[in-house]
Amino acid sequence: LDLTSEEGLLCGKILADLGADVIKVERPGGDSARNRGPFYKNMPDPEKSLFWYALNANKRGITLNIESSDGREIVKKLIQHADCVVESFPVGYMKNIGLDYQSIKKINRKIIMTSISPFGQEGPYRDYKASDIVCMAMGGFLYLCGDPDRPPVGISLPHAYFFAGGDAAAATMIAYYHREQTGEGQWIDISIQQSVALTSFNSVPWWELSQVIQKRMAPF
Repeated sequence: LDLTSEEGLLCGKILADLGADVIKVERPGGDSARNRGPFYKNMPDPEKSLFWYALNANKRGITLNIESSDGREIVKKLIQHADCVVESFPVGYMKNIGLDYQSIKKINRKIIMTSISPFGQEGPYRDYKASDIVCMAMGGFLYLCGDPDRPPVGISLPHAYFFAGGDAAAATMIAYYHREQTGEGQWIDISIQQSVALTSFNSVPWWELSQVIQKRMAPF
C-alpha cells in the first residue's frame, strides 16, 4: 500500500517495477503531487502531470479518506492481505488516526511499514517540516550545487525525495527478505536528511585524506 505523496512516490514506483502489486491510496480531491509539472503539452492540469505519471506507473489506485472511519476500515481490510505499507505523513499522524505500526501489526503481524519523513521518527528535529530543498541543504548536498562565486542552487527535480525513495525501496526489500526468512515484520524509519547526507560520502574521504573541503566547482 502506497500512502505517500511527493516524498515517497519513488519507493512505490521502484517496488512496482520489481513486480510488486502496488496500490496507491489517494486522498479525495487528488494528491498534491498531481499539481507538480511538467505537464502534458504544457497545460497545467491534475490529470496531465508527467511528474505524477512517471512516479505512479505500474501502480493500481484507490481514493480513500483515511481520516474517516469508513476509509480507515477499508485500509485495515487491505492491510490484512498486504506485505508492506509505505507512508510519508508528518511524524505522529499515523498514530493519531490509529494506523501506526503498533496498531496495524495487530491486524497483520507480518506487516512491514516504511515511514519516510524529513528528519526521521526520533530526534530533536522529528516534528520540523521541510521541503525538498531544505532537506538538500540540511543533508549537505546543496553546498556542492552551483557556481563557486554564487549561493548554492537547487536541482530541477526533487532529488532529496528521490534519494529517500530509493533508500526506502531498498530497505523495504531487505525487510521483506528478512520476513521471508524469519516470519517477522518490522518498522523502517527513513530520514530524508540522512539519505541526502549519505550521497555526499565522498566529501568525508576528501577531508580525511587531504584536509580539503570540497567546494562548488567552476563551470567548464
